[in-house]
Order: sequence, then structure tokens, then C-alpha cells
Amino acid sequence: MKPPDKHRLLIVGDSISLGVAELRGNEIAGYVSPFYVNILQSRFPNMILQVEADIHRTTTAALKFLPEALRQHTPDCVLLMLGGNDADVEWKRFIISDGRVLRNRIPLADYTRNLRQLTELIRNAGAKPILTDMPNHCLAKRGPYLSALANKDVAAMIASHGGQPTSDAGLDRYRQAAEEVAAHTGSAFIAYGRELNHHPLEAMSGPDGVHPSAEAHAIIGDVLATQLDRLTCQEQLAAPH
Repeated sequence: MKPPDKHRLLIVGDSISLGVAELRGNEIAGYVSPFYVNILQSRFPNMILQVEADIHRTTTAALKFLPEALRQHTPDCVLLMLGGNDADVEWKRFIISDGRVLRNRIPLADYTRNLRQLTELIRNAGAKPILTDMPNHCLAKRGPYLSALANKDVAAMIASHGGQPTSDAGLDRYRQAAEEVAAHTGSAFIAYGRELNHHPLEAMSGPDGVHPSAEAHAIIGDVLATQLDRLTCQEQLAAPH
């Protein structure tokens, strides 16, 4: 039985929730320290914080393991730090096709449906779901990074599809979908990704152009902590004054 003065927050995430700074395929090439989880731990010392994260995780993958994770951790709240991999381009297919095939890993309709199912699973387990958006990619870094790995000009392929503006517009559709699911399901929503937009894009991303930099993690941690502190479920998470 958990102590009555401890509150459990389960974070369900991808490589960002592992503090990854750079990812090469399935290999983690570097970490950020501190990252947003460390910041939350320091801000809420009276909280039992549990992390279930994996690289490349999508909402589709999360649906498969979440029921068991909920039974194992018995959280009071669940923070869904997902969506970046859903919205991401299938880069391998894009490169192999010389830029002819451009599609998201998880279609927007499937992403939306998955989020609804995830919130339902969380509520049925007696916990409160907290949805989030996701950080942006910096294609000025991503293009050269992939070009070096693939030994071909991926940056030119990206530019032929509209570059950063087109990517931004596509990402915003996923961000908007997450916010709409939160509104329709009565779930909390934290737009930390949009907050990062107020800062220079290149400074917010690491060397691969995808994973948040240390500076970005400081902002993410602060935004999450501030918003969590305002939620009803967070009353028990804050350290006593």
C-alpha cells in the first residue's frame, strides 16, 4: 500500500523522457543532463515519479503496454509525453525513395483515435490523464545530419517539399489534435511544445535536429512543473510549505 502522503505521477513517453540528446537509428548517441524529469523531481520532492519510456515510441505502441503499466504503477495521474514519433516523417522510406514518399509514421486520424483510447484506459484505471503536445524539428540541422548518415543530399529533398514551413504546418495539426482530444475528453493539456516556439529553433534542438537541447529541457521542465502545480491532482504532489 502506498503511503497516504505520496502521490504517484506516471510519465509515459518516448526518447525525450529518457533524456536522449541524439539518436542514430536505434542507438542512443548522447544524453542531456539534467533533463525535464530531473527538473520535475527537484520541483516536487514529495512525489513518486515513475517513467515508462522507450525510443521511437508512438501512441500505437503505448496502447499495447499501458494497461499493464497502469496495473503495475497504480498512478494517480498519467502524463502522456507522446506524439513526436507519431508526427515524425518515415525518414528511412523518404530517403530510400529519394524523397518521393513523404508520410507520417502514424496518420493523424490514427493518432487522434489512439489518444482517445489512451485517455479512456487511464480514466478506467482511476487515474487522471494529462495530455501534451510535442517539440518541433529543426530541419536546418536535421537535413545535414541525415545527409551525412545517408551519404546523399537529404536536405535538398526536404527543401523540395517546402522545408521548415511545411513541416511546421504539419506538426501543428498534430498539436491541435492533441489539444482537441484533451478538450473533448475533459483531460488536462500542457502545450510545452508551443512554448518552445518562442525561442530560437536551432537552440531548442540537439545535434540531430530532433531531440530537445539542454536549454529546451530546462524550459520543458519549467512549463510542466508550473502547469502541473495548477492542476487539481497536483495539490498532493507539491512539497509541504
